[in-house]
Formats: sequence, C-alpha cells, structure tokens
Amino acid sequence: MIVLPVFALGDYDWLRDDTRSDARVKQFLVEQNAYAKQNLEPVRGLSEQLLKEWRIGSITKARRPWIIKGQFEFAIQKVNGPRTLLQRELSTGAERSLLDIEARATLHSYYQLGAWSLSPDKRLLAVAEDITGSESYRISLINLQDGSETTVATGHDATLIWGSDSASLYSVALTGTDARPSRLVQYHLPSGKHSERLIEKDPGWLLSAYQASNQSYAVVQANNENTSEQRLLNLSTGELSSPVRARTEGTEYYLDVTQDTLFVNSNHQGTFALYRTRLYGNAQPNQLDLTAEWRPFSNLGVQGALRNFYLFDGGVVQVIQNLGRETLVISGFDGKVKNHVELVESGRVGWVGQVGDFSSNTLYIRSMSMIEPPTWRKLDVVTGVVSLTSQDLYPNYSQLDYRTQQITVRSGEVDIPVTLAYKPSALSKKSGVLIYGYGAYGFTMKPYFMRQTISLLDKGVIYAVAHVRGGGYLGSQWHESGVGIHKQNGISDYLAVARALTQFKGGMRPIAAVGSSAGGTMIAAAINQSPEVFTTAVLNVPFVDVVASMSDASLPLTAQQYREWGNPNEPSQRQAMLAYDPIHNVKPQAYPSLLVRIGWNDKRVPYWEGAKYLSLVKDATTTSRTQLLVTNFNSGHRTDSRHALEQQAMDYAFLIKQIQQAD
Repeated sequence: MIVLPVFALGDYDWLRDDTRSDARVKQFLVEQNAYAKQNLEPVRGLSEQLLKEWRIGSITKARRPWIIKGQFEFAIQKVNGPRTLLQRELSTGAERSLLDIEARATLHSYYQLGAWSLSPDKRLLAVAEDITGSESYRISLINLQDGSETTVATGHDATLIWGSDSASLYSVALTGTDARPSRLVQYHLPSGKHSERLIEKDPGWLLSAYQASNQSYAVVQANNENTSEQRLLNLSTGELSSPVRARTEGTEYYLDVTQDTLFVNSNHQGTFALYRTRLYGNAQPNQLDLTAEWRPFSNLGVQGALRNFYLFDGGVVQVIQNLGRETLVISGFDGKVKNHVELVESGRVGWVGQVGDFSSNTLYIRSMSMIEPPTWRKLDVVTGVVSLTSQDLYPNYSQLDYRTQQITVRSGEVDIPVTLAYKPSALSKKSGVLIYGYGAYGFTMKPYFMRQTISLLDKGVIYAVAHVRGGGYLGSQWHESGVGIHKQNGISDYLAVARALTQFKGGMRPIAAVGSSAGGTMIAAAINQSPEVFTTAVLNVPFVDVVASMSDASLPLTAQQYREWGNPNEPSQRQAMLAYDPIHNVKPQAYPSLLVRIGWNDKRVPYWEGAKYLSLVKDATTTSRTQLLVTNFNSGHRTDSRHALEQQAMDYAFLIKQIQQAD
C-alpha cells in the first residue's frame, strides 16, 4: 500500500514551480500518480470494456466535408491508417498528399496541429504545431517539391496568413512573460528577415488576425473581453491601415470584405447588427476609405440576436439566435432577404461547422441530438437548398431505445434549461445522474451525440447538460448575468439543477459532476458550498485558484479576463471572488470522491492549481472517500488526441463505480 505524505491544511503554495525544475514538486506529483494508479486499478476492467464499446469496428463515422478554397478543396482524412492532409482539384478530382500528420505526431510525446496554410503558388505549406502542450506553436515551412523543411519561428499562436506573392508569411508572436499574443510579425522568406508590423502593448489586450473573404486582405484585430479594434492588412502591398474605428470601451466590431464593400458586425448602437460601407474612396478607386458611414444592411424579418455572418458570391448569410435556436438568413447584396433556413429542427442541436470560400457559395451544417447520430448537411447559398451529405452510421444502435428531453429548473428568479438523455429500460429509482457544466465566456455547451454518452445510458446513467448563466445558451444577457461579481449565479444554477435531478422521475439519485477548466471552477465551488449534493466528480485542468491567479499578471490571460472573473485589485470585486473561489473555501466537511487531472505544461491553468486544491481537500475531508490527483507530464491544457479516449474511459469508469457504491 502506498502511503502519501501529509501536510498541514493550507501548506501547498510550495507546489508552484514556474520553471518546472523543482525535484521535490515533481516527486510529489509522481507519488500522487502512483497512488491514483493503485486506486484506479479496480475499475481498469470497466475502463477497458468502455474502450472496447467505443472502438467497435462496425461504426461508420461520416468524414468531415472537404473545404473549398479556390480551384481546390482540402481535407484531413485517414488514408490507409495515418491522418493525412489532402488536396483535391475541383475540375479533375486529382488528389495529392500535403502532410502526413501521423508521422509528425510520432516524433513527439505530445502533438497538436494548430493550423496549416498553403501558399498562393502552392509550393510551400506552412504549419503551426504544438509539441509540448503549452499552446505555444512552432511555425514551419515545408517545401512540397523537395520535402525540405525550415523552422520559421517558435513561441507563436496558430495564426498563418500568406502574402499574395507567396514571399511573406504573417503570424502572431506570444510575449515571453505571460504568453499573450501581442505582435504581428511579417516573415520575408527570400531574405530570411522579419519585421514586427504591429505591437499590442496593453497587457489587457490580445492580438489576432484572420483572412478576409476578399483574398487581397486580412483583418488584424486587437481586443479585450468587451472591446475590439480592427485594421486591414493589404496582402499584396503589405500596407497596414489605421484602425477602422478607434477602441471604445464596450464597443465591438468585426469586419469582412467583399470586392468593394466593407461589412461590419457591431454593437456600436447597442445590440449587434450588420452594417456595410464602401471600401474605397470615390476619388481614388484603389485607396482605402475607412471614414465612410456604416449603414444598416437589411431588415431580416426575424427576431433574435446576430451571432455571426458569412460572405459569398451568391449573397450574405447571417446567423440569428433567438431563445437558444438559430436561423440562417440569406440576403442578396442589395439587402433583400431571399431565404430563411432553420439551422436544425426541434430536438436537435446544430451549428455552422465549415465554410467554403467566397466563390464556393457553400457552407456546411453539423447537427445531432444526444441520442441521434451526427449529420453533415450542405447549404447552397444561391438556391437556399439544404441537402444531406453524410451521417454517422451505428448498425447495432436503435435510437428508439433512448429518450432525450429538455426540462427547466428554477434557480432564484430564473429558469435554467437542462438537456437530458437516458435509456428508459435501464433506469431504476436509484440510477445516477452525470451532470456536465461549464458556464463561462458566453460559450454554449452543446448536447452532443457521443458513443461514450450512449455507453453511460446503457448502464443506467442519466446524462445531463446544465445550461447555466455565464454560458451563452440564451444569448448575451445569459452570459452577462454570470460573469464577474455575478459568477455565483452560475454556481447556484448548477446546484439547483443537481438538487432537482436527485429526484428526477421520482428517484433517489446519486449525482456525478464533470467539468473542465472554467467548468471546474463552477463545480468545485458548488461542491464546497453543498458537498452533500454530490456523490462524485471529475475535474479536468480546473481553474480553482481564482483570486491568486487573477492577481498574478505574469500568468497567461490574467489581465484580459477581469471582466469574466472579476478584478481582485478592486476591493468589492475581490470580496465577491473570495466568496466562491474554490481553494479559499475548502473547509472540514464531507467531500465527495474526486478525480482531478492536471497538465504539467498547462500555461492556461497552471498545474499547481489543481494540485493545491486536491491536496487541501484531502486534508480537509471528514470522510474516507477516494481523492485522486493525476498529472499528465506530457500535456498542457488539452489532452493529446491520441490518448484522450483512454483518459475519458478511465474517468467514466471511476464515476460509474462511485455511483454504484452509492446505491
């Protein structure tokens, strides 16, 4: 039996090692891994059984559609085993392999292809690769004629934009202190020289860039959480414009460009709407004119908030959200609405999953429900016709055996939507409930179909997604009501859902909680506040040392996220943060069983947060329930895709075992 060292409650600040070189820290985490491995051994058989179910060979997964760019289309597919980036000519169907992704991945213990971009002359392939899990990318150029390779830069984000002549490559470099994307760098390949074209000095702001629909331009953006400022980069001349509009607190705008028109999604008049203006001045046709008035684009004839827009040769597609449902509105460039397309039918979730270039007039919709396998559908922007292109096939799966529904749970003065799935024939009055939650950044956690979820339903588990405040399920106000000093709202929502589901369909049900990153904040805080509600929880890379991390500007994303989490430098906000901060609220009480996973190279949520939290809980808990900490020494904030399924199988096996023991 492995016996771990015990420290006094609160004596865990020593676990922070920014250099990742302290032998004492690493030894502690290695011992914790050994202890976790020993305690997870009894569920290894169940974990392997789950993996076998998920990898069953009869499943036919629909391939992601090829993405259209000019006269070619591209896809990442498995070709006789390894994942490969392919190019296919539209006119002839001729294919060629651009990149053997699997071969590159085998060279590293961690690998993530962040982005790729083919030069306009089709001779060079630029790739951005994370080989440590730190979300710091290496930029490389591969000569497709002779296979030679050159490393252009390290310490960048995944931005890759080519100049029109294939001689320049633009990317965004990270600061060395807080890993903030802050510098637009132009690499002139023939000379081997580089120049910094724009530097964002404000530590609360991030720099990014994306290709416009008009291939002659890219959009360069600086932003914080609620304000943006954008410029146009001429990819033919290298000229970078002044800001289209100067940054104004609370005002956001997002640009795209057709041949001669600037389109803008902005909230400068209160709510987000689409505007347009001319791109060039009247006197000089090729000279940018960024002073012209923004004029409203169209009257859509539907209610809701503008979420996004896409430009095509055949018209403009706007994504409008209303009460959790989205509609695609297609207009001509004259502003007249031509078609309304419901993104998905009732009971399913969907999103724009892939978009072709301006001339393709094609976008793809990904849709599914928690019990209905995913489909890909193609929208023809010119005709408005939506056609099925492919869907996953599960020969031994019958959707009729399962149920999905949405209920609402009262939390204070609001109703919280909850999406559920279960298998009626497998339910008993004591069947457990697994509740997934996130509740931050306005992100809508979609109730996906996953074979992993179905295997839980087959074992009598009810799977639930709680759409709490702080997320974006019901629009921007839903997000606003759960940020900063209002963060407790999302925590209270999650607790209300958990309490309600303990009695779902008249049962007496154990509750299992699952959350990652910001979701870990919410769940850890909820457990501190009402541990008796929960039987067990799995927290992956949880953000649990909120006040300490938000007080440390040397950590990535700290200054940019005061609005989401609160600013501890403001006394009133600090007080609100301390009230829910998971680490600050660990106390002697009966904690549920916990499995906490952290990534050694995680720069977004440093490993020591989860390590400190779990260690404090182990000291504080008044029960003998299992408390496990697992450190992945070869990953960061994201798990390497090659190992993600094995990790999830062990997590689910752990949760199932804890639920069964609670019966």
